[in-house]
Amino acid sequence: MCGYGLTRPLTNATKFLGVYIDEHLTWKDHISCLCKQISKSIGMLFRSQFYLSSKTRLTLYYSLIYPYITYCTLYMLVYIRNSNLYRIYCLQKRAVRAITNSDYRAHSAPLFFKLRILDIYQINTFQIAKFMYCYHNNLLPPLLFNLCFTNSQIHGYSTRTANNYRVHHCRTNLKKFTILYQGPKIWNSLPVTITSLSRFPNFKKKL
Repeated sequence: MCGYGLTRPLTNATKFLGVYIDEHLTWKDHISCLCKQISKSIGMLFRSQFYLSSKTRLTLYYSLIYPYITYCTLYMLVYIRNSNLYRIYCLQKRAVRAITNSDYRAHSAPLFFKLRILDIYQINTFQIAKFMYCYHNNLLPPLLFNLCFTNSQIHGYSTRTANNYRVHHCRTNLKKFTILYQGPKIWNSLPVTITSLSRFPNFKKKL
């Protein structure tokens, strides 16, 4: 009840700090809003092909599109289905074609590589790896200190993977998208030359 005796109407979704949160945490409303905003910016990239250089359009991409894609990505991608992620990926492909003046049927992978742009799936991996670096080096709040454990913390055997994090057992596909599963899996796949770096900026650059 509100202060004036009125009951607030129930809603299926609400906006909080720029993120649309729905009652089932499917993030469909947020993805739809995100795609509309990105589509508008892509239209601007296409219209600017005749009077702006590719370098300038790349700057526009990082100013108008990239922040929307990366905002709160780590926390949302746990629940976003691949079909919704693919919607963002398709828009990214349109964006790189607009930046490079490529045909609408051009293969996008070489364009991503040429522009050194991460797609939405690579952004997800990058965000999780950064989270695990902070966890590994005790840079996170104390509440998250016991989130993952290394093999050496569980058993005393001197094995080759003693310093690897134990990947949580998953009985459902949904849990395989959580940080408990993806975090250790991605961290264990990185070479020691990257995970052993002492400075966070160096880690991000090498990664």
